Amino acid sequence: MLQGKKLVQSMLAQHGYRIVRSESDARYRPTPVDARSSASLLHEILPVVQHNALTGEWPTPEFLEHYFDASRLAMARLLLDQCDAEDVEIARRRVLDIGCHAGCLLRLMRARYPEASLFGCDISDVKLAMAQRACPDAELFFSALSDLPQASRYDVVFLMEVLEHTVDPEAVVRRLLDIVSSPGTLVLTVPDGRKDQFPAKEYNAEFDSYAGHINFWSSESWHYFLMRIVPERKLRTGTLPTGHLFATLSMN
Repeated sequence: MLQGKKLVQSMLAQHGYRIVRSESDARYRPTPVDARSSASLLHEILPVVQHNALTGEWPTPEFLEHYFDASRLAMARLLLDQCDAEDVEIARRRVLDIGCHAGCLLRLMRARYPEASLFGCDISDVKLAMAQRACPDAELFFSALSDLPQASRYDVVFLMEVLEHTVDPEAVVRRLLDIVSSPGTLVLTVPDGRKDQFPAKEYNAEFDSYAGHINFWSSESWHYFLMRIVPERKLRTGTLPTGHLFATLSMN
């Protein structure tokens, strides 16, 4: 068998080809910049929850240190890189991060687009308190997806890692498009459903969503799911180097 393999390799080499080991499951390695960004974010947000180290109340500092690691910062950074590549205008625009959590994306955007008007919302007071420390000049407010003010319009709306939790993701996408300005863009990310194994866990009736994941998209089904909802929109989908699926929806 070994001789046969060498024969095949030799024949391929004659035509300029070689056999390499596939590393499709290799994980993206964050850069030192991502590690520094993670450490900087944690330095700002941990004081908000320091008392939870004694009480065990969520979120504890240990949870945040695990959650906001360099990989998560890399994912947000690469999403902004993708937006730049897709010509999504963020500089000097009104930008809303829905489910802003501790302000990770807002903080990265402030550093990259200092003249953007940044907004963030979440359904947790403690998350908003952390986001305020992470990005002090962002305008933050408490709101569920179903309660977003219809009178407000934003040039760019981000929804990162949320649709997989929702009972009716199609309705959520349609609702978000209602608050995107006419020339604006909706930016979405979800986990790769082929690798995502996070269970559904408990259901929250108030927000019609689950603590875990109930929707799983492959790169193909992700594209067709969105194309079916908004055929009149310019849709671009793809996969970030971290493996997360992304999409941008804008006016044609």
